[in-house]
Amino acid sequence: MPNTTTIAEWAKSLGISRQQGYAAVNRCSIPVVDGRLDPDVAGVLYQKHTRARANGKRGANSAGAADAAGASAGNALATGYDSSRARREEAEAAISEMRLAEMQGKYLVKAEVAAAVFAIARALRDGLTNSARRIAADVAGLSDAQACEEVIEREHRALMLSMVQSITVKLDISEQQEHEDADA
Repeated sequence: MPNTTTIAEWAKSLGISRQQGYAAVNRCSIPVVDGRLDPDVAGVLYQKHTRARANGKRGANSAGAADAAGASAGNALATGYDSSRARREEAEAAISEMRLAEMQGKYLVKAEVAAAVFAIARALRDGLTNSARRIAADVAGLSDAQACEEVIEREHRALMLSMVQSITVKLDISEQQEHEDADA
């Protein structure tokens, strides 16, 4: 007959109370003959049907198969927690670096850029729409197509320069940055 022990002794070897041992026998369907059980079979069934605890108290005092399974489960929990914590710390550090760069003016806030670009595009649209009224009188007296083209080009150039100036002001772009971007 295999090595058997009482439920109370088995529970003590796991580091749980006698009452928890009896409850585990019922919950995990551990076979009991004459009030005794095989600790190896009981340990395997107990580990299969019991969720490992985060505090790791179970398994540290167990014997046989329960000890090996409990210790490896405890190490897996510790390793999983440590790696999760390390990933979280890395993410928090990256977020902090991005916030610092944003405060230093290295990054632009997407919503602010979108609002500025929308306002600039709307101003350009309005300027182009109204340009026909503004230059109509200038173009009406001209008989040469080239002269008409020059007036229209001058108006468009003024609108484009206005747009560039708006972008520079609203997005706080310095001329030094513009020259760096042109060189790149």
